[in-house]
Amino acid sequence: MSLINYERNNSITTQNSDKDVLNKSLGSDNSIELSIHLLLKEILKKNKSLPTYKIIVSKQRKQIFSLNKIPKISILEYLYRIINYIEIERTTLISALIYMNRVLSLDSFFLTEFNVHQILLMSIITSYKMNEDNVYGNDFMSEVAGISLKNFNKLEIEFLDLISYKLMIYEDEFLNYKELLENYCYSISNQSC
Repeated sequence: MSLINYERNNSITTQNSDKDVLNKSLGSDNSIELSIHLLLKEILKKNKSLPTYKIIVSKQRKQIFSLNKIPKISILEYLYRIINYIEIERTTLISALIYMNRVLSLDSFFLTEFNVHQILLMSIITSYKMNEDNVYGNDFMSEVAGISLKNFNKLEIEFLDLISYKLMIYEDEFLNYKELLENYCYSISNQSC
């Protein structure tokens, strides 16, 4: 399911573990992060409601992005962990969403609770390496991500293969995603991003 074409459903629910982080985010300068988090949660909720969800999860278990268990860390906490340790710019997050959308628009890929953390991570890392001047090495970033360097490197290669190494983002595409996130954030929090 493509993020850019995703139609917002008016009911958004969050897990209790996310409430404190969400409350801090709504009044701060973290609205892009909050929008990404809520978009992903909304897509996961919609995907989980599909009658074929368990079959899809079972088939995707063979993919490198699929974990054996659902991570205990929430999507939002994981996102903040990556941002805080790696010092990622907001524009890099918008570009990361574009890369993620390129993966999610593939027929062979379906976002689940078992792969969302890995896809989010690789979207951000790819964008980080493309947009930032000074970047950390994969050894440090794999520690931040909580995965082995070997697995991190495999994920990175697989992610680039999935997007066919299409790393160029045009200005109008970037501005469309920026506007999408700003509007989404505004609609859920009645605050501008």
